Amino acid sequence: MTRKNKILIIRLIISLLIWVSAIIIQFSINYSFELEMVYLSLYIVSYIIAGYDILLGAVKHIATGSLLDEYFLMSIATIGAFCIRFFGDIEYLEAVAVMLFFQIGEVFQGYAVEKSRKAIMNTMDLSITRVTLDDGSIIDPMDVKIGDIIVVKPGEMIPLDGVLETNAIVNTLSLTGEALDVDKSVGEEVLSGSINTISPIRIKVTKLYTDSTATKILDMVENATMKKAKSERFISKFATVYTPIVVGLALILGGVIPFIITLVQGFENAGSIFPSYVYTALTCLVVSCPCALVVSVPLTYFAGIGANARKKIIVKGGINLEDLAKCDTIIMDKTGTLTKAEFEVVKVIGDKDELLKIVKGLEINSTHPLAMAINKLDVDYYKFEIEETPGFGIIGSKDGVKYYCGSRKLLERYNVKAMDVNESGSILYVAKENECLGAIILEDVLKDEAKANISKLLELGKRVVVLSGDNKMSVESICNRLNIKEYYYGLLPQDKVRIAEEIINSPDTNKVMFVGDGINDAPVLALSDIGVSMGQIGSDAAIEASDVVVLNDNLDALPNMLKIAKKTRIIVIENIIFTISVKVIILILSALGGIESLSFFRLPMWVAIFGDVGVCVLAILNSMRALRVKN
Repeated sequence: MTRKNKILIIRLIISLLIWVSAIIIQFSINYSFELEMVYLSLYIVSYIIAGYDILLGAVKHIATGSLLDEYFLMSIATIGAFCIRFFGDIEYLEAVAVMLFFQIGEVFQGYAVEKSRKAIMNTMDLSITRVTLDDGSIIDPMDVKIGDIIVVKPGEMIPLDGVLETNAIVNTLSLTGEALDVDKSVGEEVLSGSINTISPIRIKVTKLYTDSTATKILDMVENATMKKAKSERFISKFATVYTPIVVGLALILGGVIPFIITLVQGFENAGSIFPSYVYTALTCLVVSCPCALVVSVPLTYFAGIGANARKKIIVKGGINLEDLAKCDTIIMDKTGTLTKAEFEVVKVIGDKDELLKIVKGLEINSTHPLAMAINKLDVDYYKFEIEETPGFGIIGSKDGVKYYCGSRKLLERYNVKAMDVNESGSILYVAKENECLGAIILEDVLKDEAKANISKLLELGKRVVVLSGDNKMSVESICNRLNIKEYYYGLLPQDKVRIAEEIINSPDTNKVMFVGDGINDAPVLALSDIGVSMGQIGSDAAIEASDVVVLNDNLDALPNMLKIAKKTRIIVIENIIFTISVKVIILILSALGGIESLSFFRLPMWVAIFGDVGVCVLAILNSMRALRVKN
């Protein structure tokens, strides 16, 4: 609990005790003027202890031009309740009660926001306060420079991104939610936020603290509330229009109407006319405060973002969460999304030794999943002058001779006739000058959780589409196993963009999510309503291009984020309907109660308290349900 909330609770306890004492004195002893001064003094003391910050806030806001906020409304209503005496002295009690219950609502609000923030930040426990350099000195992480050597002891979190100077075993639980110990060798990259597990390690820093992985993740989380959903923006605009209208109606009800009646009935009746209407107007002011909406709607989205963060899903803002709730179409990349991107060579058509030497030489510096599978093989290789053709493959030159390795389209592009290969899997064609030398067949492994989670998406009524650059047999095989009916194969990056545009612009489509690696598919990620990158926490490109970043590489995230988004939106709608309905009913009854012939409709001010503080507390408690979403 924050220090501010603790102090407020202590003030409320003291104020409540004094308030109860005043009530006991007021209603248990025969009336006298001296006695009234005693309990009035107690009420005033209780009122000031409970609400002095509200009164000061109202004065400050008036000075800055922010007149019609909840502080102003509470101050006017409670001070007015002290002043009117038409219904006896009960207004003293109500004036303090309004302030007390308003502040109790503030306590609930502070607690709810703090709980949501803790739920997120505990999940993202990545903060670093000190760094040890290799000379033993301890400095602030902000002071570390690129190229510095830092030392991380066993059990400590790696503070900045870098490359290892020593072998290490690191645990990525804080980053991905998966308690995996990963062996790392000298020269390999390690990410900040990982935990060193076995022995002290030395790391050469490659990124400043502000640019490191852990800092970027924390920034995403902390800035998530900045990108507001449409409903949040609507509530903000609604409050700026709604509050002045209600205040104007209260002025008419408490001033204009009784003044007109007084003119008609005579000024000698003013003492019996004005208090009733003023009391009704004050009741309207109390209930008119829009804080239940202004607080609960953003809090619901914040809680929804927190629920996702618990599952290692970073949603960048309320607007993205709202889009997720409306998502009806999911476009997915195949390699690395549905599959593990862990290819194995299963067949070589042609001279195996010669083909592997050529392909490894061409792919030696490539980071493509297919190339990485080739590079793992313990074979010799030729050296080439490399020329990449993105989306097609690689061309190399050796002794003036051109070599090609890539898709069938690469060979066709250079008028080389490719051999016919009737095999499932990913196919790398290999050619020398105008002759196709053979082909290498690689197969990817389907992710363990792919089938179950694609089934969940289909059960949720989502349209699932696969876009892939692989050949027909490979894509068809994977999609048939996952029961995906709509898929496209043999696509270049521009083809993926074209098909994605067609799907997005279709009149039958609402919101489209694209799930990919965040790097190769950046154009489609940017084009889609919701771009989701998976397992790319070390990539600046992935973090920048995506609306949602899945810190681990698990497909469980997809149905989870959709369920959380749907529940969040339902809670927002519930809060809006409940809050506006209760306030409108109380406002109508209060206004009718000011009319003498309809005085039986008159509501006591405690009902207005419920219409404001009670509704706000209930809306906040309802908002907190967004934090709890079952799998």
